Amino acid sequence: MSWRNRAWQDAARHRKLAVLLTGFLAFTLSVAVTAVRVPVPRLHDEFSYLLAADTFSHGRLTNPPHPMWVHFETFHVLQQPTYASKYPPAQGLFLALGQRLGHPIIGVWLTGALAAAACCWMLQAWVPGRYALLGGLLVAFHHGLRFYWNDYWNGSVAMFGGALVFGALPRLQRRLQTGPALALAFGIVLLANSRPFFGLLACLPVAASLFSRIIGRRRPPLTISLRKLVIPVVSLLSLAAAGMAYYNARLTGDALTLPYQLHNATYSYTPHFLWQKPAPLPAYRHAEMRKFYLGWQADAYAAQQSLWESFKRKRETLYFFVTPLLVLPLVTFPWMLRSRRTRFAAGTVLLLFAASLFVSGTHPHYIAPVAPLLFLLVVNGLRQVDLWRWRGRALGHGLVVAVAVLQILAFCVALPLYAADVPPAWATERARVRTELMTTPGRHLVIVRYDPEHSPHEEWVYNKADIDAARVVWARSMGEELDRELIRYFAGRRIWYLYADRQPPELIEQTGESPAPGAAPGVARD
Repeated sequence: MSWRNRAWQDAARHRKLAVLLTGFLAFTLSVAVTAVRVPVPRLHDEFSYLLAADTFSHGRLTNPPHPMWVHFETFHVLQQPTYASKYPPAQGLFLALGQRLGHPIIGVWLTGALAAAACCWMLQAWVPGRYALLGGLLVAFHHGLRFYWNDYWNGSVAMFGGALVFGALPRLQRRLQTGPALALAFGIVLLANSRPFFGLLACLPVAASLFSRIIGRRRPPLTISLRKLVIPVVSLLSLAAAGMAYYNARLTGDALTLPYQLHNATYSYTPHFLWQKPAPLPAYRHAEMRKFYLGWQADAYAAQQSLWESFKRKRETLYFFVTPLLVLPLVTFPWMLRSRRTRFAAGTVLLLFAASLFVSGTHPHYIAPVAPLLFLLVVNGLRQVDLWRWRGRALGHGLVVAVAVLQILAFCVALPLYAADVPPAWATERARVRTELMTTPGRHLVIVRYDPEHSPHEEWVYNKADIDAARVVWARSMGEELDRELIRYFAGRRIWYLYADRQPPELIEQTGESPAPGAAPGVARD
């Protein structure tokens, strides 16, 4: 791989080909990662997104509340006034597309490929084509994006949206055109429906830059600004805002209340932002949910009240994208700051990272909207390195090639390690039990019982969008009387009791009319 290699230069020169090549490479690598280990949902968030995917794939925005909903309460899922995921819809829509194509993981492959391709397209507006293709290669072979984000809960959609926004900006600064304006608007829509808070922050510097462009000394004629920028962007954003308001109204009953907000108001004790005070104590009907919201989540909130402690936790979000190998080109950062564009990129990243210090929780996808800018900084660092000379020899060029080759080798080394890293035992067991029941004659109701010391992170109770039509229904045990009522509702199904904390988890079919004896159900006690 060399700038003097003709095939490389031809690929870089044909910009559309470079973008398609980057996307195809990322898609192929994601498929290869899945081939060595199919991801098993294990996090609360993954199950919630899969519920959204199942809902959308059946042509619905939400689902009616179930008559027995108290048995189905679980994490990150609304039960009232409708039954739906709490999360913004973008990720669920891509997973739904994957489900319609055969499996939700296909949606993960698509979003990963689109994010990589969009990063290459963005870089083409900031750096020469050969460096843009190099950046696309680094994104495609990034082990964090290909391995850790090869699940149902990741930041690829927000990264895709951020790349569109930051790719449109330099193009519009050079010349106002409808195409980049629509890309800008579509990127904003993706951010608003994936990571709305951090997406908004990422768009603020872009909006300020474009505003100065259309009112500055070298501003274009007003008619050009309106026709090429303002009208396309405002029209698309207005349609999207109307759609989002309708979506909110269908799920929460209020066009201005996000499902996320309603879920937090219903279940969360700790606020989303660290400067806010905890809410009044919610009413919990299940011990596991009480332990999660008043225990683990509250502890995480308390630990981040120190700004230094929050910084130590949040810096991991930067390390996720800028791995030790990709940090090396950033030694040239002081020289990069001579560029106004680099200062813009670095300032925008700093803005989002600083904002993340005041948000409860620590995950790399929080700053996914500016992940493309992090790769831009790395590529600009490689451009500086490429200029290095030693006794008349192009020393820097060899170092740039070495970084790219090492990125590919790191991916190849990580692939067998990823294959050997098995999911948590309980998640594997849940998937196994579900598969067995799906191949067992009849329809099934699984009533889950937890021991008092059960970890709230090992949650078995998640269901399809249409609970009554599902072959397998998972429910919480709530005592003999309420369990008997649940069993009567699902008359005609085979009834199973699942003792989740036995080693291994034990599934026992009920043969009589009364609920099976066993561990006390996890009912919350004040």
